[in-house]
Amino acid sequence: MAQDAHGTCDECGSAFLKARSVMDGLCPECAHWLYGKPACRHEMVGGRCRHCHWDGSVSPFVAGLKPA
Repeated sequence: MAQDAHGTCDECGSAFLKARSVMDGLCPECAHWLYGKPACRHEMVGGRCRHCHWDGSVSPFVAGLKPA
Protein backbone atom coordinates (compact mmCIF):
# COMPACT_ATOMS: atom_id res chain seq x y z
CA MET A 1 0.00 0.00 0.00
CA ALA A 2 1.20 3.50 -0.80
CA GLN A 3 0.75 4.82 2.74
CA ASP A 4 3.11 2.09 4.00
CA ALA A 5 5.87 2.91 1.48
CA HIS A 6 9.27 3.36 3.06
CA GLY A 7 11.98 5.75 1.99
CA THR A 8 15.59 6.14 3.07
CA CYS A 9 16.59 9.51 4.43
CA ASP A 10 19.22 11.26 2.30
CA GLU A 11 20.67 12.94 5.41
CA CYS A 12 20.81 10.32 8.18
CA GLY A 13 20.21 7.07 6.29
CA SER A 14 17.25 5.93 8.39
CA ALA A 15 14.28 4.21 6.82
CA PHE A 16 11.04 6.14 7.33
CA LEU A 17 7.40 6.05 6.29
CA LYS A 18 7.05 8.38 3.31
CA ALA A 19 3.47 9.23 4.26
CA ARG A 20 4.75 10.70 7.56
CA SER A 21 7.22 13.16 6.03
CA VAL A 22 6.47 16.34 4.12
CA MET A 23 9.74 15.96 2.18
CA ASP A 24 10.40 13.09 -0.22
CA GLY A 25 14.04 12.43 0.58
CA LEU A 26 14.16 13.26 4.28
CA CYS A 27 12.78 11.57 7.38
CA PRO A 28 10.59 13.81 9.58
CA GLU A 29 13.46 14.31 12.04
CA CYS A 30 15.91 15.64 9.45
CA ALA A 31 13.20 17.66 7.67
CA HIS A 32 12.42 19.32 11.01
CA TRP A 33 16.02 20.23 11.88
CA LEU A 34 17.13 21.19 8.39
CA TYR A 35 14.04 22.99 7.09
CA GLY A 36 11.81 23.74 10.09
CA LYS A 37 9.12 21.27 9.03
CA PRO A 38 6.71 19.91 11.66
CA ALA A 39 8.38 17.55 14.12
CA CYS A 40 7.17 14.02 14.73
CA ARG A 41 6.29 13.25 18.33
CA HIS A 42 8.50 10.19 18.36
CA GLU A 43 7.48 7.18 20.43
CA MET A 44 10.31 4.70 20.17
CA VAL A 45 9.28 1.04 20.27
CA GLY A 46 11.79 -1.68 19.46
CA GLY A 47 14.29 0.85 18.15
CA ARG A 48 11.90 2.64 15.76
CA CYS A 49 9.34 5.41 16.08
CA ARG A 50 5.89 3.86 15.93
CA HIS A 51 4.61 6.91 14.01
CA CYS A 52 7.22 7.55 11.31
CA HIS A 53 9.52 4.48 11.58
CA TRP A 54 12.66 6.63 12.11
CA ASP A 55 15.40 4.59 13.82
CA GLY A 56 17.02 7.38 15.84
CA SER A 57 19.85 8.01 13.36
CA VAL A 58 21.27 11.53 13.26
CA SER A 59 23.86 12.84 10.81
CA PRO A 60 26.84 14.74 12.22
CA PHE A 61 25.47 17.94 10.67
CA VAL A 62 22.01 17.59 12.26
CA ALA A 63 23.62 16.59 15.57
CA GLY A 64 25.39 19.96 15.49
CA LEU A 65 22.06 21.76 15.08
CA LYS A 66 20.41 20.11 18.09
CA PRO A 67 20.79 21.60 21.55
CA ALA A 68 23.27 19.78 23.78
